[in-house]
Amino acid sequence: MTSSTLNLKNKLNTVRRETSVLFQDSQLKEFCSFKEFPIYMGSDGEEYSQDLFVDMKWGYCEKSGLVQLMELIPLDLLYSKHHNPGVTGKTWEDHHFQLSNLIKKKGFNNVLEIGGATGTLFNHFIKSNDRFFWNVLEPSGVCKITDDRISVVIDYFENYNPNNVSYDVIVHSHVLEHVYDPITFLNKSWDLLDEGGYQYISIPNMKEWLEMGHTNTLMFEHTYYIDEKVLEYLLNKTGFVIEDKVVNHHSIMVRSKKVNKKINPEDYDFEYSKKLFERYYNNLIDDVKKIVEQVGNDKVYLFGAHIFAQIYLNLGLNEDNIISILDNNTEKQGRRLYGTNLIINSPKVLGDCVDPTVIIRAGSYTNEIVCGIMKINKDTIFY
Repeated sequence: MTSSTLNLKNKLNTVRRETSVLFQDSQLKEFCSFKEFPIYMGSDGEEYSQDLFVDMKWGYCEKSGLVQLMELIPLDLLYSKHHNPGVTGKTWEDHHFQLSNLIKKKGFNNVLEIGGATGTLFNHFIKSNDRFFWNVLEPSGVCKITDDRISVVIDYFENYNPNNVSYDVIVHSHVLEHVYDPITFLNKSWDLLDEGGYQYISIPNMKEWLEMGHTNTLMFEHTYYIDEKVLEYLLNKTGFVIEDKVVNHHSIMVRSKKVNKKINPEDYDFEYSKKLFERYYNNLIDDVKKIVEQVGNDKVYLFGAHIFAQIYLNLGLNEDNIISILDNNTEKQGRRLYGTNLIINSPKVLGDCVDPTVIIRAGSYTNEIVCGIMKINKDTIFY
């Protein structure tokens, strides 16, 4: 049995995104899709027969040209299996260090962190002797840090209704691109902030990611294109101005300040996002065809218990050619890549292999991962 056995795939009823995330009066027009795609991009301990698949349909806003997903997965189902993003590797360590330094520039007293996951960002403040309150709002309940300055609420921000509470700082890192209705989300942030309060936001550098062909740029969790220009548009429209910014290959981080005057920006031409996505989509199909030709009947390893591997398999890589999935996250190892029958192993299994071949397309993490594998087996061949 392989993940391409269509009659075994369980279909799911999705929630259709009727209008654009920017304009309620603008319809979406479909322009490309990935058929029968697994809804969850991580590892799983259950049987393959329980996995769910949906056509990943991409459209664009007829008014602005902004790319966005047309069929949405119910949030409680999409995030029912926590996959610990942002906790493994130097790239994420550097990201949290930069974001924490941006926050420390202006100071803070009562912080709301939305989507705090395992508490990785708070770890950059825990050694301080300063007295402050740090509130983590995280639906997965995986944040287990013990410190009398931190409290954890297990909930989605959309459902969060604190009584007579406001914050001088709101932080969310790689969260906004997951939100189905970013304008409502940012309006709620505005309501919860003190006058003149700050909202710190980190988002993926999607423009660069798409240009580099990163498969984790847009998928079931990242449901619309966002970059510096789109973020500024959203913030101005909901009563924020950007005061400071850090941009690198991985992320865009901003400090935005709450202001009383909400701006209705006139520049909302995001047609370039559609062109970026179309180029990415066509290049990806071509790349997979080349990889399939190179692999032939050989047995190879595929890196990434994530969409990194799933998208190759979805576009034609034969699961029967894959020895196993490789991933550095120890919590995934020994489990199965969702949507496949492939078991996940540590890259350490390459140690005794003779000239092993690894297919890898891991976005901005690729160089870091390749360096790690070369330390295990310097004779590894990479596609």
